[in-house]
Formats: sequence, structure tokens, C-alpha cells
Amino acid sequence: MEAFCELFFDNLATLLGVTGAAMDVGRIGGLNNFGDATDLYKATVTSEWTKIYYDWNIPACGLALLFGNVWFAWLATRLATKENRLDVTAQPYGMNTTVIYITIYAISLPAIQAGFSKYNPGTGASDADSIALGKKAAEFGWKVSVATNFVIGFMEILGCFLGDIIRNTVPTAAVYVPLAGVGFVWLAFSPMLTIAKSPIMCLLPLMVVVFGFFGNVRYPVYGKITFPIALLAILLSVIFGWAGACKRSTEVIGGAYGDVSVSDFYNGFRAIPGTGASGTCQGTDKDAAKDAWKAYAFKGDIFGGFGSGLAGLGESDLMDDFAAPALLFGMIGFLGTMTCVESAEAAGDAYPMSEIMIVDGIGTCLAAFAGGMFGTTVYIGHPVHKALGAKIGYSLLNGLIYFIFLSTGLFACLYNVIPECANGAILVFVGLLLARQGFEETPERHYPCILLGLMPFICNWAWLESDGAASKNMGVLSLGPSGGIVQGIILAALTAWAIDRKFEEVTVFSIIVAFFSLFGIAFSHNDLVYSYGVWGAEHQTLKVYADGSGVDKDTGTPEEAFNGWRWCVAFIMVAFFAACHIPFQKGNKYTKFEKIPPRIEDDAEDPYDYSVHAAQAAEEIPK
Repeated sequence: MEAFCELFFDNLATLLGVTGAAMDVGRIGGLNNFGDATDLYKATVTSEWTKIYYDWNIPACGLALLFGNVWFAWLATRLATKENRLDVTAQPYGMNTTVIYITIYAISLPAIQAGFSKYNPGTGASDADSIALGKKAAEFGWKVSVATNFVIGFMEILGCFLGDIIRNTVPTAAVYVPLAGVGFVWLAFSPMLTIAKSPIMCLLPLMVVVFGFFGNVRYPVYGKITFPIALLAILLSVIFGWAGACKRSTEVIGGAYGDVSVSDFYNGFRAIPGTGASGTCQGTDKDAAKDAWKAYAFKGDIFGGFGSGLAGLGESDLMDDFAAPALLFGMIGFLGTMTCVESAEAAGDAYPMSEIMIVDGIGTCLAAFAGGMFGTTVYIGHPVHKALGAKIGYSLLNGLIYFIFLSTGLFACLYNVIPECANGAILVFVGLLLARQGFEETPERHYPCILLGLMPFICNWAWLESDGAASKNMGVLSLGPSGGIVQGIILAALTAWAIDRKFEEVTVFSIIVAFFSLFGIAFSHNDLVYSYGVWGAEHQTLKVYADGSGVDKDTGTPEEAFNGWRWCVAFIMVAFFAACHIPFQKGNKYTKFEKIPPRIEDDAEDPYDYSVHAAQAAEEIPK
């Protein structure tokens, strides 16, 4: 039961978080000044986007979750039968958190902007035309998002040919960087900021999770039955939130802050009708909860977008721009899956890499076919569920409940009655545990590699913190996009090989990365394309950036802003420098002068243990 609650609320936290982001996209897409249009047209774009999100996208997510959870339960049953064990834990399955957050701003927002412009009726349109065209604009944004999601899923399927190769080639530290990075930054650090916004409502639930999961404290209900820790934390947040712990002023602060109100510092705040200057946070607004129940509970056009969303593949103008980022996002997905398989094997359950990647991709493609903009994936956290005693049933139960829950319109209601930080406490626990596993499975000498690999994830958070708005820090733009996963793996791998004095690997890998940097696959997603306050899709377009013309002919961006070729030159320099060490290394067949210590092949060896090195040097002194 504990494991099921953890997985259920883990998925719920992701859905609540991305729903807030999706609502912001709809608001920005419909109400901001992207062109002259009637107010009714703008309002219709926003309201129709919200309706499509709950009626078509959310049920599609439920169908994909059912498929994946059932498949992984069956896969665990096969493993248990094969190895004659009763302690096999099914791989957890859920929403692809990292990729979803990226695509909301990199794909969905530009798509809804394009729909707004394509169907804009102008300022003199009738009410009927404004409503009809506003619906078409929102549907256009949805179709392009669905089509891109399908391409991402297809790319994840293709990853089955690369997963084992990458896993067996790169150092362990690099394999665990996505686990530690997503765990620490997105599952621990980001939710902790949400908790810190409302300490009266959220701090005690966090400590309940710490007491329960880290301290192993249990709260008996009857006999051996204990109250689920995750459920207790959620209930406390809900009780405190609805008791007014989240209520704040909406008045302007003034002074050094200018025309900024208190609520501007807290995302998701809504003014409370009839209270003048009071506001409350998402999930504690009585009127919003009532409106959601009336509009969506057990009603609506559920699965109304089944099959029709793939029409977005025919929008060549946008898909030409979005195809390359979609391939990159798919690569991010299968790299994360690779880490999850490695993590499960370290915990005692060895699953086939290729099959899991294929199932991940099929689940995402199934969601897209059913009208979903969001992909699904095997969840990081298998060791956490195993430690909580999970077997196979928790996965089946999670899939069935989510299918029912997301297909009945109840999710829209729940989004408006559960505060965002309620699930944050659980995510902090999961994130910290996963980050810890990254260190536990890595040789001590490679700890700096994981820490260095975390930095691109932090940059990705900083890049997205402004809801997709541009950052002027070119270091953030170089390291942060694509979830930080590609950059994190590269930095960790190079650093690990450098520590182990594996100069051949550093040389070859640097040349490969240098080539990739020219095409936007690594370290060159920084072309400064900026429109309407957010990054355009061209921000991650695969291309050779500099052709000498001074201005890029596709985007109009000055080529001085393109840094891919600079990273290419830098990595070639690294490759040359590493290669210069090869003739001087002991034990190398190309060695001419043995001046450099040999490669480190033993994971127990620590190059920082100078006492050992001193003892070895003493043994070599002639007696």
C-alpha cells in the first residue's frame, strides 16, 4: 500500500505541476498581445485550450498509463517466473516529467502562437466568427503538440538499438547522471521551492515524509495496519491549505518593489471574490473547485480527439522546425530509461533494456494517437519502491486507477482542491533518494563527475524558471536546454575518463561531441531566437549554424549568437590535448616515454588517496 501511494502521488504531482504550466500556456497564448484581435477571440483561445487539455489530453494520458503499468506488471511476472523469486518489483511507470516540461514551452506555446496568428479574424470580427476561429486556433496548437509527441515516442522506440551500447560504453557516473540530476533538481529542489513559498501549509507535511520514509516512523491505525505516510502528508497539506494557510494579500507592495503585489511572488494565486485584497494559491480556491466540478466531472467530450491529433504531422511549416527538437527530446527519453534500467538492476531486478525502451515509445505513441500531448516513460525510483516492499500488484493498481480517474473528468476537480506543495513533500523524498543512489553506485573517485553532471540540470531549471522566457546568460543557454541530460552525460563521461587517465576515450569522445556540437545535439542550443517573450522552436534546431553570411537566412538571427562552432573547436582542442598524453603513459602499447601513471581499471582504486601512492613510491625506491 505504501509503495502504491508513493507511485500514485508521484504521478499526481507531475500531472498537477504540468497542468499549471499548461494553463499558463493557454493564458499566454490567448490573452497576450500577439496581434490585434477581438477580446472574445483571445478569450476563446484560452478557454478552448483548457477544455481540450482536460477532455482530450488528460484521458489519453490515462490510457497510456494503463498500457505501460499493465505491461511492466507482466514483465515483472515473467522475471519472477524465470528466476523463481517472489521479491521482484515491477518497474514504475508514469508521465515523462522532464520532456513534458520542456515541450510545454518549446513546442506547445509556439504552436498555440502560430494557431493564434493563422486564424486571427482581426478586430472587426463578429462574435460568431471570433468563437469559431478561436476554437480552431486552440485545436491547431493541440494538433501540432500531439504530432510532436508522436515523433518523440517514435524516437524512443529507435533508442532500443542504442541503449545497451551506451550503457556498456560510458562510465557508471555518466549513466547515473540523469537519475541524480532529475532526482535532485526536478524531484527535490524544485518542489522544495514550492514548499518554501507556503511554510505553514507545507513544512509539517515534509517533515512527516522525512520521519516516515527516512526515519522509518510508522503511525498505527489498527493492529499492524499503519496510515500511509504519503496519504498523511497529502491530507495535512489539504487541511492546512483550505483552513487559510495559503491566503495572502494581493495589494501592491510599493517602495523598492514598485508596482509588484505580494501574489506576484507566488505562482498560481487567484483573487478571492468578495474579499477585496485577498488571494489564495492553486488548489485552495472554493469557486475554482466548484467551476471545475460543474464543467468536467463525469461529462465532457472524453477521448474526443482520438486519432485526429496526428493531423498535426501535415503542418509542414511548423513540423519542419519541431522535428529536430522532437528527435532530441526522444533521445532524452531513452537516455533516462537507460538509467532506470541500470538502477533497477543494481537493486536486484534485471530487465531487458530494449523491451523497456520499445514499451516506453509505444506508450507515448499510443497517448498521441488518443489525443495526448504528453509522453510516458518508465519512472526513476524502482529502488525506492522495492525498499517500500512493492512487488507487482502496485503497478497494476496504479494503471487501473489512473485510467478511471483521468477518463471521468475528476482530475480537473482534483487539480483545484489539492495544493501544489501537497505532493511536493513526497517528491523531495524520492528525488533525494535517487540522487543518493547515483553516488552509491558510483566509485568514490567519480563523485566529482556526478556533481559536474548536475550543473546542466540546474541550468535547465534556471532556463525554465521564467516560464520559458529568455535568459541572457549564455552559459545557462549552452548547458540548460534539452533537460540538461545530454550535456550532463557528456561532462560526467569526459571527467570520469580523465580521472581514470583513459586518454584514448577522452580523445575519441571529444571528437564525436565536437561533431555533434555543430548540429545542435550538444552544447549549441543558444541561437537567441526570441519571440513574444519565449524561446522559439528554433532554439534547438539541428543545423550547421555559421555559413559566413552574417545573418541566418531562416531565423534572421545574427550568426554571432551561434556558439555551436565554438564548442566544436573547444572539444577538438580537448581531443588534441588528451591525445598528447598517450605516448607517455605506462602500460600503453603506443608509449615511447613512460612518464604518466597507467590507466585506472579497478573501481576500488582512488587516485586521491595519497598515502597509498606514497607507499607504492616507497616500494620502488632501490634498497
